[in-house]
Amino acid sequence: MATAETQDKYAPGTYTVIGLAKKSVVEYKHQYITPEHILLGMIASNDPGALQVLSKANATPEQIRSLLLHHLRPGDKQVIAEEQLTFSERAKRVIEAAKQEAQRASSPQVLPQHLILGMTVVTNTVCGAVLRAVGITTESARSSLS
Repeated sequence: MATAETQDKYAPGTYTVIGLAKKSVVEYKHQYITPEHILLGMIASNDPGALQVLSKANATPEQIRSLLLHHLRPGDKQVIAEEQLTFSERAKRVIEAAKQEAQRASSPQVLPQHLILGMTVVTNTVCGAVLRAVGITTESARSSLS
C-alpha cells in the first residue's frame, strides 16, 4: 500500500489498521489480505474515527468481531511472512473506494473511517454484510462523519 509517492495519502491510523489486518491474516493462516482482515484490523486498532462510526450505529467492536469470526475460518496453508502478503482483489476495491470517499469528503488523507465507507460501498463481501447487519450503511457511515 505504501510507496514513496503514495505514503502521504494514508493517515498513520490507516497504516495501523493495515498492519493489524496483516497480523490477522497470519493468525488465521490465510494467504491474502481481504476486506474482512481489514475490518478485524480496524476494530483491533481502536481508532477513534472508526469507533465513532460504530457507536453512532450502536454497534460494538465485540459484536462485529463475533459476526466476522462466524464467517472467517482458519486456513491450513503455510503462512507467508507479513511483508509478502498482498491484497485480494476485493480488498483492493475497498481501498480504492476508501480513496474516493476521502476525495469526496475533501480529506487530504485516507482515514480509517474511509476504509469503513469503502467496505460499505463494495458489494458482495462478508464485511459489508456484517456492517449492514449491525446497521452501518454507506449513508449512515457518511452521516456519522459529517
